[in-house]
Amino acid sequence: MRKKQHFRAMRIPAVIVAALVFSLLVELFFFNRKALFEKNYETSGRIEAGGTETILELEEECYIKTVRITASFEEAVDYRLIALDAQGGEAGEWTGVISPKLKESVYNLRTQAAGLVLILSDVPESDGVITAANFIEWSPYRILFFWVLFGLAAWLWLWRAFVAKKPEYAFAVIALTIGIHLILLTGTNQISYDEQTHVSKTWNLSYIGTVYDTEAVLELKTLRAPHFNNRWERELTESYLQGIHDYDTAEVYQQTKMIHYDRRAYLPMALFMAAGRTLKLPFAVMLMLSKLGNLLMYTVVCFFAVRTAKQAKGLVAVLALLPNSIFTASQFCYDACVNSFLLLGMVLTANEFFEPKTQVRPRNVAAILICLIIGSYAKPVYILMGCLLLFWGNGKFPSKRAAWLFRGALLILCLCMLYEILAKSATGGSAMATLANGGDTRMEGTNMLGQMKHIFGAPISYTGQLLHAMFGRIVDWFTGTDQFLMYAYLSTPGTLCTWIFFGAAAFAALVGCKEEQRSRLKTGYAALFAVMVFGMSAVVWTVLYMSFNAVGSPVIVGVQNRYFTPMLFPFFVCFLNGRLVWKWGKERYYQILFGIMAGLLLYCNWRLGIVPYYL
Repeated sequence: MRKKQHFRAMRIPAVIVAALVFSLLVELFFFNRKALFEKNYETSGRIEAGGTETILELEEECYIKTVRITASFEEAVDYRLIALDAQGGEAGEWTGVISPKLKESVYNLRTQAAGLVLILSDVPESDGVITAANFIEWSPYRILFFWVLFGLAAWLWLWRAFVAKKPEYAFAVIALTIGIHLILLTGTNQISYDEQTHVSKTWNLSYIGTVYDTEAVLELKTLRAPHFNNRWERELTESYLQGIHDYDTAEVYQQTKMIHYDRRAYLPMALFMAAGRTLKLPFAVMLMLSKLGNLLMYTVVCFFAVRTAKQAKGLVAVLALLPNSIFTASQFCYDACVNSFLLLGMVLTANEFFEPKTQVRPRNVAAILICLIIGSYAKPVYILMGCLLLFWGNGKFPSKRAAWLFRGALLILCLCMLYEILAKSATGGSAMATLANGGDTRMEGTNMLGQMKHIFGAPISYTGQLLHAMFGRIVDWFTGTDQFLMYAYLSTPGTLCTWIFFGAAAFAALVGCKEEQRSRLKTGYAALFAVMVFGMSAVVWTVLYMSFNAVGSPVIVGVQNRYFTPMLFPFFVCFLNGRLVWKWGKERYYQILFGIMAGLLLYCNWRLGIVPYYL
């Protein structure tokens, strides 16, 4: 017995070491085979201040891994690199940009050539240097990727019994490992949705009263920070930002000590940023630590969503591992707060609908309302999802009077949070003035009050326009016209990934394990959930039409796919049933679900993080 326990205990370090060894072997023999079996060298040439074209001749045709260009300019300068073959002909062409702040650019060329031609779009201020090289590179980002890949594969196989017994822990392991890898990949690059706004609010919230804006922080707040394209430019960028992160020359100003409701979603990021600043961590590390706070908050809340789900834990885990959600949780973005708390709130709500005759506990009511409120901090319109609670039967309460008091209080809560969108505290004017003057300033011709008059003036026409937009978007997701899985400015992993995700979610909703309780919602309740999903989707489209589109616009633009994430669980829960049963064991069931989602997330990290920046 002791030997068996000792063997099990030794499996963990053995898997960790084995996964690391395999990762190092892949890194050495696959990604460094050109440097391992061919010539290693470094050849430089001078870039003259008076010209825009430089030719770098190599002794023989060989493999060029990187080209480093060092030159000084007052503004960003574009350049072209032309590879020459042994006969002097063009073998390929690439373009890049030299930042005046870094005064250097590194291009990960990875091509065979006998020479290079560098063509600059401007004349350098002084002599510069162009260097071509081939060398063995140990990339920590690639090594970590394969370490996570091999480690998760071994864990899902060797610990499959634990994964099936505790799916909430399996979710947490996958979300944290892949999310942390994504944080490390993106570094200081601002690639998320409106990241400058989220960085600004997080940084300000990390202070109480007096705020210190260093030059590095100001560059992030105004999207002026350099963008790196590979690990060598990353080192230059982080060194540059660290050099201007000086509190002695920072802009100092006072802010209110009150935390406005729409900024509370930034608290996890702000607390971790304050901790990083207190510990005097390097600027780039402090930013990544702040993102880690966001990821930890998302993981913990979704952990309890999976754990507390009375049915379809696999479905909850799949939806919590939605690549869009893991991405936003790993960046400066309040969507992690919105998605996690609304998921937990909807899971607790569904639990009550599965037991319509069981009286609801006060603590469960409090938990649901707290989740809905916190999840609606950043986007108050989502509080309307709480209207589901209005349809709890009187039997869920101690008395009919208590039931109606609860419904009245819930309506008042929803109205107050919706009014907060237009409240005086947020706009400096009346609600009517907000409507009259409201609208996204980035779009010409927007006016919320004017758009409302347009909608009410032609309700049938707008209904047709709304339905066409809503159902057209769903068709676009599955035909590739639009991409459901989006990593903001990192782009998309492709339409096939959309099919894989929705396939996994549909499988988890339709098929259950024989070892787990499985039943369907009553027909009336399933219809109620479907109406809520449809209604919330219509509200999202209409709100964007009012605030982001010119009055009378024939199309609705500005609606992003991530806005529908909170509605995924209420949608799929309508399809739960007890008829379709997985007969090959609970272990295999969860192995398949978590294997698919881990593979999908790792592919997204590879396709959108490793390939463009670290390959």
